[in-house]
Amino acid sequence: MTSPVALALAFAMLGVFALVAVRWRAELVMSLPFLVILNGISLPVGGSSMRVDQLAACALMVPLIASVLIGARRLRTDSTMWWLAAILVLNVISSATNSPARTYSLLQCANVASVWIIYPIVLNFLDTREEMEAFFHRALWAAIAACAIGIVAYLLAVSGVSVGGAEVSAAAAERLTKAYGAFGAMVEPNILGGFAGAYLVVGVALLAAATGDAESVNRSRLLRGVVAFTAVALVLSFTRAAWLAAAVGLLCVGLFGRSRDVRVMRGRSRLRRLVAPLAVGAAVMIVLLLLPGDAGTLFRFKVFNLVNLGSQTVVVRLVTYVMAIQQTVDHPLIGWGTFTFAPLAAQGADFQQFDNWRNLWIGNYVLLAVHDTGLLGLGLWTGLLTSIVRRSIRTLRALRPVDPIAADRVFALFVATVVLLVAFLSTSGFSLGYPWLLIGLLGAYCRTNEPERITPAPATPEAAGHHASAIA
Repeated sequence: MTSPVALALAFAMLGVFALVAVRWRAELVMSLPFLVILNGISLPVGGSSMRVDQLAACALMVPLIASVLIGARRLRTDSTMWWLAAILVLNVISSATNSPARTYSLLQCANVASVWIIYPIVLNFLDTREEMEAFFHRALWAAIAACAIGIVAYLLAVSGVSVGGAEVSAAAAERLTKAYGAFGAMVEPNILGGFAGAYLVVGVALLAAATGDAESVNRSRLLRGVVAFTAVALVLSFTRAAWLAAAVGLLCVGLFGRSRDVRVMRGRSRLRRLVAPLAVGAAVMIVLLLLPGDAGTLFRFKVFNLVNLGSQTVVVRLVTYVMAIQQTVDHPLIGWGTFTFAPLAAQGADFQQFDNWRNLWIGNYVLLAVHDTGLLGLGLWTGLLTSIVRRSIRTLRALRPVDPIAADRVFALFVATVVLLVAFLSTSGFSLGYPWLLIGLLGAYCRTNEPERITPAPATPEAAGHHASAIA
């Protein structure tokens, strides 16, 4: 039971964040890319815990709602936002109706809501092209920071200096009792792996699209850093799902980057920029393949069993999935409620008293949607993802002839979203902030560049060059 003192402290902390958000709204918005990478660090709030990105998002809702109420701004919405709101409402209904731990499930609804509101915050507070470009630039630097923290933590851990941020124990490597690998300030190696894979694809797509002008060369330096750090972090996450997801993303860049509507990859000379940063990740992979000891043995096992459905971890996941499907049969329409797999698996016992109860979860967002919100919830998630795909493709087709730089951003963010969708088939990361920041940025680009709002590009080559430089 949460004490009155704890609740008072929680409201006081949220009040301070709200005041900060009102006074320094723009600064707090621009700090979100760095706050979402701290998803493995929690702060105690009212007997529970919250992450700093959740606190910042909740605080930013105060100036957003206030400005809408007084008429200072119009609330911007899109189809993705409405689908997300419908999913949240269904989670509340199913939790209140069917959850065996109703209070816990409803609190988890509030927990995911505090993360999902990052999407409307990004959609509404990035008003201009300059703000979107600055936000995107910070997101790239945050990706380097997150991966660098994970890489350093792993190197220190294997050297015998454990500072956290990496799991390198023999038990994790030999018996797979925990997820082995680097995770830095993030929750676990699976999360860092999916994050690194998404930004790796962003870096590769934009490097392939880079031109030879001075501003593009400056951006290329940053992008090469993104590709190098994310490639190494991806390898050191020891996460097969993230590896496969990144491969799917890179394949999408290769297949669709030359299509008529996208046309991102513009020549072999541009692709040479990718060689050096990707070579860093390849070198780390080769070293691990040849390295003796636990790390090398586990890495070779995961590489050689990349899609082996008989491996130990896959068998454990399949058992979990079968249990989840069996539970879903009882409430197929609206599901059991938010994050109810653990209390159901405990069969009436206080599941939160078990040491490893947090390991009782469904690591697949599709099956999680079916279990928690039923077939109706799966339909809503399908609608949400379909809306993202349709708006991205429509915006790409409209932008490519008139604004190739913005089209490059949309394409890179769209493929990064595809990477997350593949990676999250083995770890459900949609309860964290960084996927919604990426999707929110994609939504902001699509909103700003809706086909009916796009103006034609300048007619002369000189004017076109000036236009591209101004919006870069």
